[in-house]
Amino acid sequence: MGEEPKQAPGSEGPAREPEAPSGSPPLDPGPPAGKPPSSPGRNLKRSALEFIVFAAVAVSLAYLLQLLLVKPFVIPSGSMEDTLEIGDRVLVNRQAYRFGSPQRGDIIVFTSSQEPGIDLIKRVIAVGGDTIRVDNGRVFINNEHEPQVEPYVKGKDISNFQQQTVPAGTVFVLGDNRRDSLDSRYWKSPWVPVKDIIGRAFMIYWPLNHIAWLG
Repeated sequence: MGEEPKQAPGSEGPAREPEAPSGSPPLDPGPPAGKPPSSPGRNLKRSALEFIVFAAVAVSLAYLLQLLLVKPFVIPSGSMEDTLEIGDRVLVNRQAYRFGSPQRGDIIVFTSSQEPGIDLIKRVIAVGGDTIRVDNGRVFINNEHEPQVEPYVKGKDISNFQQQTVPAGTVFVLGDNRRDSLDSRYWKSPWVPVKDIIGRAFMIYWPLNHIAWLG
C-alpha cells in the first residue's frame, strides 16, 4: 500500500513533443492562431496599389508646381539666339512679378496678343513710362544720346522703330536675334500687357551641355 502503480513492461506512456537537438534553432511556430499566412499575390496587389497612390501624388504635386510656381518651356525658334537655342528647355518663374514689375533685360514668356493661344519668349527692352526708339538697329531709351549696350544681340541689325512712350502696365520686347525675330518692332500693337506675362525665364536646364542661369 502507498506505492504508485508501476507501468507494465511494453506499455507506452503519454505522448510527448520531441525535443530539438541542443544548439539547433527553435521549431517554426507557424502563423498566429486565427491569422492565415499572406500570399505572394496579396503582397503584389498591395505593392501595386501603393505605387499607384505614390504616382498619383507625384503627378498632382508636379502639376501644382507648374501651375503655381515654375513652368518648363521649350524654345521653338531661333529668335533668341545665341542666348537661347532651338530645343533648349528653360524654367519660368510664375511668381516673378507677383510682388514686382518686369525690368529691362528680363527674359519673359508671355501669351501673344497677335496669335491667341501661342506663348512667346522675348527680352524686355523698355517698361511702362520709358520712351523707346530703334535707329538702324541701335536702341535708345529715354532720349539718351548713347545707344544701349546689348552684348547679347546676335549679328548686325538695321531695323528702325519710331520713338514712342511705352504705356503704363505694358512692356516693349525684342528678340536677341534681331534679324530673325518677329517682335514689338513689327506688331500692330507693339506693347505686351504685363497681365499677359506668364513669368520670367531664369534657367536653361536642358540640354546638359547648355545649362545656365539667365540674368
